[in-house]
Amino acid sequence: MNLKHVEAFRAVMVSGSMTAAAKALYTSQPNVSRLIGQLERETGLTLFQRVGIRLIPTSEGNAFFREVERAYVGLQGLTNAAAQIRNLGSGRLRIAAMPSAGLTLVPHAIGRFRHLFPGVTVSLHVNTSGTVNHWTGSQFCDLGVAVYISEASNCEVELLSKVAAVCVMPAAHRLAKKAVIRPADLEGESFISLCHGDGTRTQMDEVFQRAGVERVLAIEGQYTAICCEMVRCGMGVTLAHPIVARDFAGPDIAIRPFSPAVLFPTYLLFPPNRPRERLVAEFVEVLRAHHEDLIAQMKAPDREPARRRARKAAA
Repeated sequence: MNLKHVEAFRAVMVSGSMTAAAKALYTSQPNVSRLIGQLERETGLTLFQRVGIRLIPTSEGNAFFREVERAYVGLQGLTNAAAQIRNLGSGRLRIAAMPSAGLTLVPHAIGRFRHLFPGVTVSLHVNTSGTVNHWTGSQFCDLGVAVYISEASNCEVELLSKVAAVCVMPAAHRLAKKAVIRPADLEGESFISLCHGDGTRTQMDEVFQRAGVERVLAIEGQYTAICCEMVRCGMGVTLAHPIVARDFAGPDIAIRPFSPAVLFPTYLLFPPNRPRERLVAEFVEVLRAHHEDLIAQMKAPDREPARRRARKAAA
């Protein structure tokens, strides 16, 4: 049994006669009849009853046709996949991201990406940076977004950004009136920390240790988004990635710059020993552009007061 046999059988079933099938296949009616006969001998099935010049499918023929149609659906799927691969390198993009990016930056970038490539299927998997390293290194995902690189990781790595943390507090907090928050301002404050083992947590602790500032460290959260939600619940203040803080901004939350800078790094991870697919490259371009837009939007309000002060000084 080969593809020509199956094509001839399907054409007869769809068109209802060997003559119509021959026209559809651009061949002769005797050739279609020969192919059907060969298929019946190969399969051991009686596919049609011949009543005069008519062909009536048998129960075996109908059952075999159902299987043929399932196979053709699969072939059509392969055809569609081939078209997507031709155009974009792949028809599906799997992204792994740690929560601070997977709950904020990446979904917005996916929205922009889908406007550009509506035919591409995108799946987002959110977990710890260690798991993101593993998923990307094992090629389960095409791209990873993480805050640190595992020592065991074999991924190719690019830096997406290093942005300064902001101080997040309840809107009614006494420090909300200040333009910039410094370590000394948080002396004795209930401080919501990232859990031990996070590299950014270590940076934060070192800043306060150098300043000789004692915070009340009674609450920890595994992810920056959790810390921000605890702030919303009135449990204390925290230092957070500005994009995460932005997504939690509202009437109950105040966000202020923090000095000296505590940097949140974000890395892009790519599967090892694999050519960079065009689809991945396109998404990375969208992700970088969206990240830059967000940072620019957050800096814009800070520049406006400076302009007003400059105008007053000049007046």
